[in-house]
Amino acid sequence: MESHLIGDVRVKVLLTFDCEDFVNDRSLLALQRILETLHRENLIGLFFLTGHMTEKISRFPKILDLLEAEEVGYHSSSHSVRPTIIEYTDIEDYELARQISIKRETKHINPITGEPEGKGGIVLLRNLFPNKEIVSYRAPGFSFSPPHLEALYTLGIRFDFSTNLSPVPVYYKDFTFYPYPKVFDVVNLSSYAIILKSLAKSNLAVLDFHPNYFVNLEYWDSIYFSGNPKSIYPTRARNWNDTRTFLRKFELFLRRVSYLEQKGIFDSCLKLEKGERKQTWTISSVTKSYQDSIRWAKNYLRYEPRFILDHFMTFFGIMHTHI
Repeated sequence: MESHLIGDVRVKVLLTFDCEDFVNDRSLLALQRILETLHRENLIGLFFLTGHMTEKISRFPKILDLLEAEEVGYHSSSHSVRPTIIEYTDIEDYELARQISIKRETKHINPITGEPEGKGGIVLLRNLFPNKEIVSYRAPGFSFSPPHLEALYTLGIRFDFSTNLSPVPVYYKDFTFYPYPKVFDVVNLSSYAIILKSLAKSNLAVLDFHPNYFVNLEYWDSIYFSGNPKSIYPTRARNWNDTRTFLRKFELFLRRVSYLEQKGIFDSCLKLEKGERKQTWTISSVTKSYQDSIRWAKNYLRYEPRFILDHFMTFFGIMHTHI
């Protein structure tokens, strides 16, 4: 029955979670529930934490204990506080953009002014999880910026989960770029059988979930879309009955993933491996990657970059040109 459902291919499934909502306390409840479910189903997730979220969960021992059993990645020092990564690296000088990124990714970012203040970012994350090797990264909104990624390389990052470069992991400049994730809205998890069937079309499926989607009716960071607010205020919550229903659906989804892994159909092992495939970059492919990367900044922040395309061309070794 299960073979008929998804075929006979053993599918590598990576369960990843973006943890970024430091504004609404209820997102912590969803995060804890997800962690407890993973533990119960004997599954391992990769949790990308922002610097702000790291600061917040540091006060919740139960969540910290649960995360010790999971893999932890980095989601930047600040997700949506302005200036965002695309904005502050959007300067003509590539090396200066890299240096600015190093400074900001090792600091606490003031959520009102956007200024770096004191220790934070990836330094805080590593201090909070001293026994973990934190080498993976996902950019907020998948807004990958080349000088920023090179700054993260200086800070020990080797695996990127932000780009749409290839359907399989590719290796370039000592980075392994994992393929774009399948982002699932919790509302659609009721059709999890269809989702599982779609995963069998590839030998690798990177899944991306956001704990805050279970509890928030609107984007948690919508308060930043028009610029930094004068104060931090909560966004609208989902009806509790809806939240409970979505969490239950997600638990059923993970239970099915666990079952299929026991049957030898899925493999959710989170061992990150250096990509074997190298790729030749063209103006067309690099431009497509750039367009994918700036989509969040353009659509939600209404920001149109000036120099980021040039940075992409520099990073991928394409002759400097405007397109």
